[in-house]
Amino acid sequence: MSYKQMKYFQDLEDYSAAYKIARADWDANPNLRWPKNTIAWLLIKMMKANARAYARNKFIQLLEEFKELDVPQDDKKLWGAVAWPVRDIVSDSWQMQWFTPQFCDVLFSTIREMPFDKPSESYSAMVKAFIRLGGLWPRLAEFIEWWGFDNFTDYDYRRYPEDGVLESLVEKVFAAYLVALHREERHREPSKEFFDGLDNLAFRSQDQADKIYKIMKYGQ
Repeated sequence: MSYKQMKYFQDLEDYSAAYKIARADWDANPNLRWPKNTIAWLLIKMMKANARAYARNKFIQLLEEFKELDVPQDDKKLWGAVAWPVRDIVSDSWQMQWFTPQFCDVLFSTIREMPFDKPSESYSAMVKAFIRLGGLWPRLAEFIEWWGFDNFTDYDYRRYPEDGVLESLVEKVFAAYLVALHREERHREPSKEFFDGLDNLAFRSQDQADKIYKIMKYGQ
């Protein structure tokens, strides 16, 4: 009966009511299989609905609750899906000019231990949102190092026209990393993973790698 009630509210897109029913069943009997998976998807749906700058506190609450569910690391569908609302709230905060470094610090501390599905379209979309922050967030270089320099999809190496410039997501990430390093108060060299990733980029596209080498030379 509880499952039918949950499904009824879910079909009405009243995810909060559906979540309460699933959560009550799971709390009453943790051995039930359906509530935990349902709760995970309902939390993702609620995160999507609250992926707005004005709802950031609620978003973090939902994200932390998802993290505490202990979703299996090999559940690629769930970990792939949770990256999208993370992308959305960063994008909305930037677009609405409601971004604060403190919020991004909290967001980063919450997601950094999450085993996101990578490489994947959603994982790439997440880094694309973060690099738009530029100098607004002092920890951008640290975030890019965490995200990784070898987690790009094949599509990320393709160049597309954007803002009048023909470039790939890979170029944007590598360039954003170097610029973010340059902005840091304490000077430090690019990470070993950066150079390993740059070697891989040169193997795929010498032209794209040369662009990054030029940025490095200019910054010296």
